[in-house]
Amino acid sequence: MSSIEARLDKIESRIAVEELLNKYCHGFDGPDRDLLRTLWAEDAVFDLGPAFGAPAQGIDGIMAKAEELWAAVPVMYHWMADAVIDIDGDTATAKTELDCFVISREDGPTQVIGVYSDRFERVDGVWKFKHRVFDLQLWAPLKDWAATAGSKAEQTRI
Repeated sequence: MSSIEARLDKIESRIAVEELLNKYCHGFDGPDRDLLRTLWAEDAVFDLGPAFGAPAQGIDGIMAKAEELWAAVPVMYHWMADAVIDIDGDTATAKTELDCFVISREDGPTQVIGVYSDRFERVDGVWKFKHRVFDLQLWAPLKDWAATAGSKAEQTRI
C-alpha cells in the first residue's frame, strides 16, 4: 500500500470508528436492537464494570446484557466526547468520555459519568467492537428532576 493509500485508509478507518462509537449510543438510546447487534465482533467482550455485573461475551451475551440494562434503565441518552483513537492496520483503540442521562427504575433520573476504553478490529472490511470496558466514575441520582415538556417527557415518568 502506498503512503497515500495508507494515509487515506487511516483517515477512513478513524471516521468508521467514530461512526461505530456514535452507533453504540443510538443503539442503546433507541433502543435499536438490530443496530446494536451489528456493532460487535463475534467474540467481543462488553465489560461495564462491577456496578453492572459480569462482563458479557459474544454477540448473544452482549444482547442479553443490553436487555438486562434496558429492563433496569429503560431511558438512556448517551453523549460521548473527547475520543482519542489510535488506528493500527486492522486494529484500533480508543478512550472516550461519557456523559449519560438515564431514568433508572431504582434511582429515577440519574446522571452517569465515566470513560470507555475500547479495542476494535476490522472484520471483512467493517470496523467492530472487540473489547469495550467502562469505568463508571459517577452515578448521581437527580433529586426532584422532572421533564415538563418535550416529545419524550412522558417516557421519563416511570
